[in-house]
Amino acid sequence: MIKIFKEDITVFKLFILLLIFSTITILVVNYYGGYFKDAIIKNTCPLIGEEYEKGTKKGDGRCIVPAGIFE
Repeated sequence: MIKIFKEDITVFKLFILLLIFSTITILVVNYYGGYFKDAIIKNTCPLIGEEYEKGTKKGDGRCIVPAGIFE
């Protein structure tokens, strides 16, 4: 057995804790994933010389070539 905080933690308890942690992590990533994706794209667009265009939904933002750059 693994001794943590002077208590026995069985494999079953560790599995349950892992299951709960994984579920919470998946829910948070699914909920905030679009915001994270938009933030990354918004900060990356100026690095490649393009402009950020907001999408209709969270996570749909994209980089576009500024008007007149290839004229």
